[in-house]
Amino acid sequence: MELIVTEKDNAARRIAEILSDGGAGVDRRNGVNVYRWGDTRCVGLSGHVVGVDFPPEYNDWRDVRPVELTEAEVVKNATKENIVATLQSLAREADRASIATDYDREGELIGKEAYELVDEVTDVPIERVRFSSITDREVRDAFAEPDELDFDLAAAGEARQVIDLMWGAALTRFLSLSAGQLGDDFISVGRVQSPTLRLIVERVDRRRGRL
Repeated sequence: MELIVTEKDNAARRIAEILSDGGAGVDRRNGVNVYRWGDTRCVGLSGHVVGVDFPPEYNDWRDVRPVELTEAEVVKNATKENIVATLQSLAREADRASIATDYDREGELIGKEAYELVDEVTDVPIERVRFSSITDREVRDAFAEPDELDFDLAAAGEARQVIDLMWGAALTRFLSLSAGQLGDDFISVGRVQSPTLRLIVERVDRRRGRL
């Protein structure tokens, strides 16, 4: 059996329609759509189905100094357990797998996550197919000439993911502890959200004549 993994369910449905010439059926496993035709199964993820986090021993904000988070081990945990279970169940039945996630850095990282989940339960060959749009011609051409996963590009996406975690967690804890604002009243800081907030404040100040 060939297993095709896409980034989302709507992509899985469209690819199944194209490659099956409209003859694909659909089953449900763990609440997840699995499209089938012939000896092929196609399943869509929901974007990232695993996330990065710190081990449990770093959970207590008062016992762990924020600076320690910058050197802490980062672990991966399933965030969509039903999708992960379905993917790995299908992988155990497969003879080969194709990763058909989006053609960008984030898609490559999501593809790497799927690759690792498949590789965790079986040693079947895993290929990468890339297309810019889900059209009949592009999809058929991509599956006719599969490639390999770009682990360097995926690593770039993964580095951004880890930096977001460390930056956000360390600064959020530092400012919240310094201000004595914990629980639901903590001060949230993030790599993107904080500069964005600054831009909004500057825009408001400019409109009010403060700048």
